[in-house]
Amino acid sequence: MNYRLSNNNIDILFRTEPYAELCYFGKRLQNFQPEMIDMLYPAVPNSRIDVNVPFTLCPEEGLGNFSTPGLEGHRNSKDWSPVFTTKEVNKTDNSITIISEDNIAKLRLTSFFILDKSGVLQCQNTLTNLGDEPYQVNRFSITLPIPERAQELMAFSGRWIKEFFPHRTKISHCGYLQENRRGRTSHEYFPGMMVGTEGFKEQTGEVWGIHLGWSGNHRIQVAVKSNGKRFIQAEALYYAGEISLAKGESLSTPWLYATYSDEGLNKMSQHFHQFLRSNIIKFAKNKARPVHLNTWEGIFFDHNPDYIMKMATKAAQIGVERFIIDDGWFGKRDDDYQGLGDWYLDERKYPNGLEPVIRAC
Repeated sequence: MNYRLSNNNIDILFRTEPYAELCYFGKRLQNFQPEMIDMLYPAVPNSRIDVNVPFTLCPEEGLGNFSTPGLEGHRNSKDWSPVFTTKEVNKTDNSITIISEDNIAKLRLTSFFILDKSGVLQCQNTLTNLGDEPYQVNRFSITLPIPERAQELMAFSGRWIKEFFPHRTKISHCGYLQENRRGRTSHEYFPGMMVGTEGFKEQTGEVWGIHLGWSGNHRIQVAVKSNGKRFIQAEALYYAGEISLAKGESLSTPWLYATYSDEGLNKMSQHFHQFLRSNIIKFAKNKARPVHLNTWEGIFFDHNPDYIMKMATKAAQIGVERFIIDDGWFGKRDDDYQGLGDWYLDERKYPNGLEPVIRAC
């Protein structure tokens, strides 16, 4: 059976028999017919397995996918190469749930996909142990295929005060691997990246963007197979022995958020921003945010209460509604090389405390 999730900009196509595959994720197709999905079967390359190997929702070595599998685990050194066959599909207007099982390995894979009206696709895999003995999970990921024309990657690195430094990499072979092992989201590696047509810019080029909804250790890779296929794989990063599923227990991947743009990074960002505002960020009241003034660029570390009160007065006169006293009010914080984390008022700068400034505001 073939299935489609669609909105005004994006199409996502699935083939589910006998194995579940995501066959297409990109620009909305005109005059679509379900049988068109069968046209997406790739040719069988030379010097490989003599049949087409489906690139499934959780790529399995047991099917002949000799790339990084979606699941790595075992049950007392057995059942380490499961093959998941589709058992049930539940489809609504904007979501699809695919349930697959391996009756020999005694494992169930449940894959969830939701296409939001913003153009953001939410993806999650859940693994359930159906066997009597525990199943040890070493890795468990979400995998999305991307087309061959996606040949350039953009990711971010950095450190404190030099966050979000973009870097680009050509992905013509092998791939790119990013790991965060600090136990939480850090300045070093943001849990997301973009891939697209070579030279994509803010308003031009095709872009596929992903964000892993996970604030702990993570691993994201973009890989290129020898037959030209490409994929993005994202997961929480587990330590040895961390995850063991008893009979009936389940493990879910973090949600992966993905979107497609045919108008560069700007349209991709708009999709993510719209999704956040509609689904994640909640405000108590539906009103505009207060206009605020932050003292940092005006005074840096040079705090003088009289001058700060004049800033607040002038700010109020031009309509500022929130006044923020930034870095430099605490410890002995006269530059970037001292005092950070000494959260006690600097009485040299504020001999009368903060109360006069508070009253003035």
